[in-house]
Amino acid sequence: MGIMRAAVTLTLAEAAQVLDPPLSERQLRDIVRALCWEPDTVRRTGRPGKPVAAYDAARLMKLHAALIPFAQGLG
Repeated sequence: MGIMRAAVTLTLAEAAQVLDPPLSERQLRDIVRALCWEPDTVRRTGRPGKPVAAYDAARLMKLHAALIPFAQGLG
């Protein structure tokens, strides 16, 4: 029997807090939109309004690694 693993997801705000070198939430949002990425899940906040999009953490980290050489020019 195989082991099921839950994917670790991050919101763009969470990812912006852990990435090093840093990217802002706005930079990440612009990049994700340009790539036409759909969220992997949404998180309910417990407040009225729109749920928050969350993306696969490993995928965001790979994206960040690919962007590191260009990070100085973003903003």
